[in-house]
Amino acid sequence: MAKDEINEVPDAAARRSWKQDPEAVRENILQTARAVFVAHGLSGAKMDEIAARTRTSKRMIYYYFGDKEGLYRAVLEDAYARMRRAEDDLDLGRLHPVEALRQLTEFTFDHHNRERDFVRLVMVENIHEGRHMSKSEMISGQNSSAIRLLEEIYGRGCDEGLFRPGLTALELHWHISALAIFNVSNRATFSNIFGSALFEPKGQDMLRRHTGDMVLRFVMKPGLSPEDAEQRPQTRPRKIDPGIYRFLEVLEAQKASLPEGTTLEARRVLYNSVARNLRLPTPPNIETDSEHWIDSPGGPVRVRIFRHQSNGPQPALIYLHGGGFSQGSPESHWDTTTRLASWTRQTVISVDYALAPEHPCPTALEQTLSVLGWTRDRASDLGVDATRIAVGGDGAGGNLAAATAIICRDKNVPLCAQLLIYPISDFDLSRPSCLQNGEGPLLRVDEINAMANAYCPDTERQRSDPLVAPLLAPSHGRLPPAFIALAANDPMRDSGAAYAAALKTAGVEVTVDEGDGLVHDYLRAQSQCALAEDKLRIMSDWLYEVFRMAGSA
Repeated sequence: MAKDEINEVPDAAARRSWKQDPEAVRENILQTARAVFVAHGLSGAKMDEIAARTRTSKRMIYYYFGDKEGLYRAVLEDAYARMRRAEDDLDLGRLHPVEALRQLTEFTFDHHNRERDFVRLVMVENIHEGRHMSKSEMISGQNSSAIRLLEEIYGRGCDEGLFRPGLTALELHWHISALAIFNVSNRATFSNIFGSALFEPKGQDMLRRHTGDMVLRFVMKPGLSPEDAEQRPQTRPRKIDPGIYRFLEVLEAQKASLPEGTTLEARRVLYNSVARNLRLPTPPNIETDSEHWIDSPGGPVRVRIFRHQSNGPQPALIYLHGGGFSQGSPESHWDTTTRLASWTRQTVISVDYALAPEHPCPTALEQTLSVLGWTRDRASDLGVDATRIAVGGDGAGGNLAAATAIICRDKNVPLCAQLLIYPISDFDLSRPSCLQNGEGPLLRVDEINAMANAYCPDTERQRSDPLVAPLLAPSHGRLPPAFIALAANDPMRDSGAAYAAALKTAGVEVTVDEGDGLVHDYLRAQSQCALAEDKLRIMSDWLYEVFRMAGSA
């Protein structure tokens, strides 16, 4: 496929494109039918409309689902299954029971707010007195897991003397569901009578927190407050590798040279300067001098090529550096890209994409897509195997790499793999990892909020656009195999973990490294932290094997 076919960000219709295979057809019918049932109810939904919107036939729909009621029941089963899978991915068992109950409650509030179709389907089924659900053993089994989850959290809270005895998980589930469903089901009437202030982003953030407060205050023992319990020391204290502290000492000494109120440009210079001063020796088998400028809808973009000296066409990795969308360069991530090229015997094309806030989204993404198109078109000149191209990046670069993979999937542009290193898959700062690691080191929650607003000033788009927050994509199916490197002490750890879970749920092959003892941006510490270099070797081994398998296919 030529470069000009992939170098533009697709519109919403293009992003919903799907490939004609049996599972994709079935999934497309399900999601289209969901929208029709939500809009018209079971009685008002027309099979002809569903068939027309899926570009298939009623005969094909009946082949998969039997009849209209069978299709409706399958839509209900799919909706509940998606919610239960998302609950399972929260990994609440490792959290303090108060924190776990708050997160589950606020997750339910956010899920129903985000997936309003789910609430409308529940309302439609209530009109039918739940008779279609009663015929589905699958829905009954799925929802029993929600009760078991609450039983486990409530039991732990009682064992620790925090929750009052005598309640049931079923009662808790009712209270949580009642608040979360009312927020959607009665929104139109409530807004018309009292105004829409509570349904603006600020009002919803407040109500989410209030919902968690109400459930916790209902369940806490008399005399105990959620705040008292949440302030108890963590059961498992953070463990950070000593090499990270050595790197922090060097970094803080360099930062001390900057005066207060220094400019963004000065901070960018320091970022690159620290990387240059700590740079490890470049592997002798890597050529580093080749640079190119590439035209793109987002303006010209520079790339630096790191190439292994072996002969013949090599696999290629398009690499997007980290730096919070606002700093960094191919040179600041030299240690990472040269070692990836050396240990994987490949070509790494490191992209010097335009930085925010001067160039907000989608400029960097447009440039990345143009680099990918240029690489495919120039593969022979570059000594690259056009059938073995992957994308990768760290932090903000991981976000861009994940979004690029989604676009390529929707445009049927093949990629071998995605290497996502402590990726920022969305900007939800309410997760446990943000509370546990809000003050860093290396990355703080207030910095994440600032960089998100610099990269995408439209805060509503931060919460809705999958090309800004890839976790929000309607589907993560058919994406390339992924390696997701987390950092246990990273505020964005749970964002990366949520993306790994979403890929796994969609059937994508995913390898996860938990990054015990490490922090966000740990690959910058390779000169001081042997563990960081060890982790990069693990990523390289994975990427080498993926490329090897692709070459033998």
